[in-house]
Amino acid sequence: MNGGKKILKNLSGRISVVCCLFLAACSISQAQIKFSASAPKSVAVNQQFQLTYTVENSSAKTLTPPSLTDFQVLGGPNTSQNMTFINGQMSQSVSYSYILQPKKEGTYTIGKGTANIQGTNMESNELTITVTGPVQQQAKRRRDPFDPFSMFDQDPFQDQDQQQSQPSATDNQKVLKENVFIRLVTDKSSVYMGERVTATMKLYFRFGVGNVAIPKAPTFDGFWSQEVQMPKEPKRKTETVNGQQYNVVDLQVYNLYPQRVGDLKVTPAELDLVVQAPVGRSFWGMQYQNMQMKATSNGVSIKVKDLPSAGKPADFSGAVGQYTYSAKLSSKEGKTDNAVTYSVKISGTGNIKMIDLPKPEMPEGFEVFDPKVKDDVTSSANGVSGSKEYDYLIIPRQPGEYKIPGSSFSYFDPSAGKYFTLSSPEMPLKVTGEPSQNPNTASTAATSKEDVSALHSDIRFIKTKATDLSKSNTPFFGSAGYVGLLATPLLLFIGLIFVKRKNEDLAADIVGAKRRRATKLAKKRLSAAEKHLSQNNKQAFYDEVSRAIWGYLGDKLNIDQSQLSKDNVEEKLLAKNVKTETVTRLKSLINTCEIALYAPIGA
Repeated sequence: MNGGKKILKNLSGRISVVCCLFLAACSISQAQIKFSASAPKSVAVNQQFQLTYTVENSSAKTLTPPSLTDFQVLGGPNTSQNMTFINGQMSQSVSYSYILQPKKEGTYTIGKGTANIQGTNMESNELTITVTGPVQQQAKRRRDPFDPFSMFDQDPFQDQDQQQSQPSATDNQKVLKENVFIRLVTDKSSVYMGERVTATMKLYFRFGVGNVAIPKAPTFDGFWSQEVQMPKEPKRKTETVNGQQYNVVDLQVYNLYPQRVGDLKVTPAELDLVVQAPVGRSFWGMQYQNMQMKATSNGVSIKVKDLPSAGKPADFSGAVGQYTYSAKLSSKEGKTDNAVTYSVKISGTGNIKMIDLPKPEMPEGFEVFDPKVKDDVTSSANGVSGSKEYDYLIIPRQPGEYKIPGSSFSYFDPSAGKYFTLSSPEMPLKVTGEPSQNPNTASTAATSKEDVSALHSDIRFIKTKATDLSKSNTPFFGSAGYVGLLATPLLLFIGLIFVKRKNEDLAADIVGAKRRRATKLAKKRLSAAEKHLSQNNKQAFYDEVSRAIWGYLGDKLNIDQSQLSKDNVEEKLLAKNVKTETVTRLKSLINTCEIALYAPIGA
């Protein structure tokens, strides 16, 4: 009995601990999401101010502000997403702001706002605002030019009139631009045409910043540009500019490849952001306020040199960077009219997306199709890199032992300042089988490539004399042609009615419609099968042939797909007096397709 009480006591204690941990976790989760209201404590009756509702670590599905009858609503709600860096820590929030102006002097209370956040209704804090009489802008105090905060310094023991004086909007913007700005920085100022230049748009700030937007990105006239995918949370660094230390964030990185020679310009970018700037001191310390700011970057000029002509290979096609090159055949042996794949592949870093490889030269008796291009290219801070592969489908039409000529690829390496040529070796290919009977034979293709001499009979000379014309004395009115033209609309209308009724009758005959479409669908599938065969895709070939056979039989014999089988087909065909030999050949063809599809090794 004492043992049972002891177990019960231990179990009760554990349950209490779990409950406490659960309640603590709930309180921590709730503390992670905050909904608050903010506004100045005192404003003049002739001044506008901003009422802001802020949701931290979430967003509001709906927001309902309190009654604002004592104020004139001039704008809002304006929504902004803020990313703030303070003391090296980044936080995110969503703000909903209203622009208000008091109607008269007095002390007013702004009630609680309500927001639906993640399915829960939350209330903000109340605000008390004192509205004073109208004020005029007073002269600014002289400030220390080496202290960016001195403009906003206010002595808490100054008289009331001095405390109401505020810096002008021009002074505010000047201080903001001294402490928050953007720069466009390139890693090179002189490059070869086609050589990569990295341009980075950097944000320098000493105040908290957020709600960053780029309404006007830099333009790169004369460059082929690729943006680099930036991380969701940018990495903050520090740099010293003019003796001042700034936080620095890379907003965007661009890989640029110049396409022409000369001095190319990169135009400035414009940035809109919200700055958390100091607005004055109180007894409790420095006070901050969100301010809108527009920043403009510098422009950049890049000198682009032409590629050297000395040592330029004949097959050079504009590739600049560092590359590797390879070529291969899918098989060393083949049969006439069966496709073989010839692949060439370039890999490396540079202007790879702009490279086009020439069509390979093949021996007489080969048909070459347009290549299938495979791109695997990425843009990173190290440049545009990856691979590009060209797969050529070649079909030998005549048997024999051939040598597929080797191919070459040339590129310019700007780091070495010279050209390089990479080559692939000659590859043997043995072709067996009978000479092709396909109409697209090599002989036909060769003939089409030859110059065709024009025969004199191909050109008919222009007649220099007009044929004699005579006037007809028979009037058109009342003639057979006239009557025929009058009767044509009536005959067409009758014909349309006839065609419509016939189509309705055909549509009602579902079985007949399936039988009529059977041949058309079968031909379509067999045509697709022929294409797969020319591409040496045996699996798809047998699949299309099988679909053509079963679809044709199901439609012609009116057998539902769920009941379609070789036994049912054989029974239906024999009932329609189809020869036993024909049925046996059909079953053999079906078995061949099934073996090829489901037992490829045995095929």
